[in-house]
Amino acid sequence: MATLKQLKTFLAVAEYRKMSEAARHLYISQPTVSQVIADLEEEYRAQLFERFSKELHITAAGELLLDHAREIVAIHERLEQSMKNINSRRPLRIGATLTIGNTMMGSLVEKLQTAYPDIDVTVFVDNTRIIEHRLIHNELDIALVEGIITRSEIITQPVIQDSLCLICGDRHPFASRKSVSIGELRNQDFIMREKGSGTRAIFENIMLTHHIPFLIKWECSSGTAIIDAVRHNHGLGVLSARCIPSYVKNGEIFSVPVDEVSMERYFYVCQNQNHPLTSQMQHFIEIAKSMP
Repeated sequence: MATLKQLKTFLAVAEYRKMSEAARHLYISQPTVSQVIADLEEEYRAQLFERFSKELHITAAGELLLDHAREIVAIHERLEQSMKNINSRRPLRIGATLTIGNTMMGSLVEKLQTAYPDIDVTVFVDNTRIIEHRLIHNELDIALVEGIITRSEIITQPVIQDSLCLICGDRHPFASRKSVSIGELRNQDFIMREKGSGTRAIFENIMLTHHIPFLIKWECSSGTAIIDAVRHNHGLGVLSARCIPSYVKNGEIFSVPVDEVSMERYFYVCQNQNHPLTSQMQHFIEIAKSMP
């Protein structure tokens, strides 16, 4: 019978497709990882991975074990959380992407805890790619993200409407314009969010769809840093409409609509399909749907 430690090692190898990479993330040696996989293959009398020079390919037997391993590890994580809070509180580990964390997570959690004071909330804020990774590894119970989720194991549902805005500084030629065409963004300098950001992924997809090349001059994980760079006329920026109202009102930056291009999007509630929907998760979804 596979141990929990063996299953977690197997999951890491399945995730990273390299023994060395799995070992690095688990903080153990590569020979230890190799031995765990060999022991599992001997235990179940099946080859779990095909060995190629650059990476491992999971086999059909490996896929079968993968489904069960995820379920077992998820059950163990929930047991750990439940037993730590058995006396009173309902634990809830929430993930949020940076735009959401910067603009609305505080008020959302406040509303949640006012309605349900027995929910013990912890929050982790990072970009979409990292949040997705933590959901897959059952390090979060639920998340609210602005980006595109790629993993099929994660269930998503749209809950809050949002829109992206093109912004510029007062000395940029667009500052005096009521709107611009998508073609006018060709080869413009941009101050963009980091790779893995949902905001960046959505904007890049818009530009790719319209075959418009552009130049990324700055990368920032902070919306405030992007606004400051745009304010000093270092390039154009793209941010959620929720990030910019006070700066636009004060005349520090300008928001310029892009003609005939939809910049509308949704924030999505996400959960691992192997993670049962708990009462606290249901309450979080209800509160998220009530947010403006």
